[in-house]
Amino acid sequence: MNQHIINLEKQRFIRDCKQVLKGERVTDSLRRTIIHSSPGHVEYLKRDMDMAEARLVDIVIAKVKEESKKALSASSQRINILAISVLENLSTESQDFAIEEIMKRYRESINPVKALYYDLQEIMFLYDGRPKNKHHQFLINKFRDIESFKKIIEAIDRDIADLSECKQRVNKLKNEHNYPNTSEHLKRIVDLHNEMRQWKTLFEKFPEWITENSLPDEPKGSYNLCTTIKKIFK
Repeated sequence: MNQHIINLEKQRFIRDCKQVLKGERVTDSLRRTIIHSSPGHVEYLKRDMDMAEARLVDIVIAKVKEESKKALSASSQRINILAISVLENLSTESQDFAIEEIMKRYRESINPVKALYYDLQEIMFLYDGRPKNKHHQFLINKFRDIESFKKIIEAIDRDIADLSECKQRVNKLKNEHNYPNTSEHLKRIVDLHNEMRQWKTLFEKFPEWITENSLPDEPKGSYNLCTTIKKIFK
């Protein structure tokens, strides 16, 4: 049975190569065989050919590899352009979300919503029954209810939607051209998509954390902190 399948593969391979030499398009089957097969397997498919036939097949193989290389380069450029376009137009990068008391603590280029995420996370991890400093108290007062996060969460949702669409389009290009996942821009898209989901989760839970740590019938401090953090990152 296996031998029969291999013989069919050889026949299809030889037939497709001959069609290319006649000026017809490269079939998907032939492209996959040439690009994904080991050199030994290709040599096996060429076995029993005379020198003239083997030479013609080598010409087809070189042609397919060159076309695939060009397609890969073009695909790489399209992926980078697509990713850069999304990364340079993030809603969360708006200076409307920049809070001076927060931004002065970080590098100038940081996403203001990411900076807020870092500061609120710091508040929760360092809390031991009361805010550590005036900055923490300022942010607790400012973001005491979910309404205070409304515009921020809307911006995150827009960015997540754009990043998701970008990932889908990139994956389609990767599948069409066998593009490896090596682009730095593509990695940034994937990482940022995951990060923003964490931002949104914390922002939605932060007012709940404030409420839990203000209940008179529960002890303040690490117990409530740990309980809420487990809920947030579950």
